[in-house]
Amino acid sequence: MALSDIDRRAVLSAVEEFDRLGRPAFLRSYGFGQSRTYFLLHDGKHYDSKAIIGAAHGYSGAGRSALTSIEFTGGEATVAKTLRELGFDVQASEVLWTPPKTSNISRDGYAYWWVNNKQTFAHEIGGNYLWSPRTRSDGGRNEFYENMKRVRPGDVVFAFAGGAIKAVGICSAPAILAPKPGEFGSAGDAWGDEGWRLSVDFTRLSSPLRPKDHMGLLSPTLPAKYSPIRHSGDGNQGAYLAAVPTEMAEAIIDLLGSRWEEISHASGSDTVDQDEAIQAAEDKVEAELRNRTDLDETEKVQLVRSRRGQGIYRQNLENFENACRITGVANRRHLRASHIKPWRSSTNFEKLDGNNGLLLSPHVDHLFDQGFISFTDCGQLLVSPDADADTLQAWGIALDRCYGSFRDEQLPYLAFHREFVLKN
Repeated sequence: MALSDIDRRAVLSAVEEFDRLGRPAFLRSYGFGQSRTYFLLHDGKHYDSKAIIGAAHGYSGAGRSALTSIEFTGGEATVAKTLRELGFDVQASEVLWTPPKTSNISRDGYAYWWVNNKQTFAHEIGGNYLWSPRTRSDGGRNEFYENMKRVRPGDVVFAFAGGAIKAVGICSAPAILAPKPGEFGSAGDAWGDEGWRLSVDFTRLSSPLRPKDHMGLLSPTLPAKYSPIRHSGDGNQGAYLAAVPTEMAEAIIDLLGSRWEEISHASGSDTVDQDEAIQAAEDKVEAELRNRTDLDETEKVQLVRSRRGQGIYRQNLENFENACRITGVANRRHLRASHIKPWRSSTNFEKLDGNNGLLLSPHVDHLFDQGFISFTDCGQLLVSPDADADTLQAWGIALDRCYGSFRDEQLPYLAFHREFVLKN
């Protein structure tokens, strides 16, 4: 596989397919998300550059197949360079990409979700967790698995199995990378050995709610895309964790009536509780690392030390970063080695990868780690609506500055931080 295999004709073939299928179907067909920064500009239209290159590889010659999103990185040095060398115009813009509107956020700021547990219901509900693979079996992106990373402490999860909503849970900690639960047995044979585990405190309902009995009310509220159930009230085959529009959630809550009062909403409702839940999630990952039999003791120690920004991880990071980007402090005794993609969500390689990190002053590390700030690929500061403006001003953080561009190898980690850590 090489991007150099791709010629101009192959790119034009991918563009033609994009136009024929339409953007959503094209991206879904090849398993790519929307571009955030780099767009192919052709005949006055914008095309998602990385998806176009991935598809074009399949048109580049006999025996070659399209590339998946995990087989190559996007950005200036790869996709943009390839397209420009083939004579195409590539536009870099942070404005063109807008994240999909999330309509599952309540007026109180928490989100609604729906999980189709199927044969794993007893294990997940009884164990107060959800677990999904990281990707489809072919390595492609799955929106229902991606949602595992989007759930925040305090969010509400409706659990559906056997044709009915049988439990409701409150998320208590963000998703972590964890082995497939052994109790799944043969039910998980088709899944990889590592996936996303989400802590959710479930309450079983005193009596289940059958959506099929109320589709006259629920059907108009179903999401047009990635709906967890069909208009018949049956579960949507292939759907695992889906976003629930607020209108649909409010209709379900009305139908639950007094059963809604059975749910404990304390979990994840307080900042201190959330911090403790995140700490507990990381402790769990660390405990699992220590119990691994496929790693030697040296590897375990280095992975555990990376959690605290120490050891080989910090050495790797200091090869690339030499000061806090925002404060300019260069004395490393006063800087923290902060993972861009959180430690609990990183693979063993990513835990030690120096590209997955920044050297930050302690107060900046707090803002970045908690999702109050992030960065665009070119270094422009992004500020969450949840950030306190007075605090930012008191700490001397300028909002209208560019804090330096990032290395291409850092960009995938930044994309993760913007989508799954930055508070929107």
